[in-house]
Amino acid sequence: MRYISPFPELFRHTPWCLLVVLLAACSDGDDDTHTTPVVLTPLDTYTSIDERTSTLYIKDLPGSVGNTYESGHIPIFFNLEDHAIINPHDTDGAWLTLPQGKAQDNHWDVCFSGIYNSYITFNNGTIADTPGYGGTGQGGMVVLDALFDELDEAPADEVFDAFMAEQTSSGWHDFPVGHKGWYFYSLQSHIMSAISGVTIVVRTGDGKFAKLEMKTLYLGDPENPTVNTPAPYFTFRYFLQADGSRNLSTR
Repeated sequence: MRYISPFPELFRHTPWCLLVVLLAACSDGDDDTHTTPVVLTPLDTYTSIDERTSTLYIKDLPGSVGNTYESGHIPIFFNLEDHAIINPHDTDGAWLTLPQGKAQDNHWDVCFSGIYNSYITFNNGTIADTPGYGGTGQGGMVVLDALFDELDEAPADEVFDAFMAEQTSSGWHDFPVGHKGWYFYSLQSHIMSAISGVTIVVRTGDGKFAKLEMKTLYLGDPENPTVNTPAPYFTFRYFLQADGSRNLSTR
């Protein structure tokens, strides 16, 4: 049985800046266990931070909105340290294609590309068929069956290398067969559903480590999205270890 994501159900309908999330189990009356309040502080329109753990929460961040399967979705490049998309935008705020050569620096960490920006890849200048190929990026990625808050350390470089030798992005799980994805796709409803208990460990463009958990690509994180629900709008959380170590503990 897969783990149910720890994103509180309240996040579905309540602005994160107004939430106080209680993260400990209730006491059984015989011990001193008590709830621990964690305040999410807004940083900008789409980002809040849990200051106790330095975990960042991104909610409803627009991707390549307004495009379709037929027209294609432009790649969206995201900087984890700045919690910001680095693509330029037009006067209406719509994202534009990254200028030629800009993907070859280390100022971005993850790229959301493919249909509805649903495929996540990394910034590495040495790996062909990735956006940063030929550049200075030192990044990498490995997708693990691990609970976000229980993943305390980034794996060894050999684990990253083995994963990236098999695949250079993560999206639709088991498509093609064996692909380690972060979502299931229903051929009946044509809806993407994030897989609970999957954490993406990222080595950033400048060689630091982070862990990331995707929640949804649908605006407002509806309980039952349809093909008419606006997408892609990114909702995810991540923790970036600023000191360069592999310590990813958020307990």
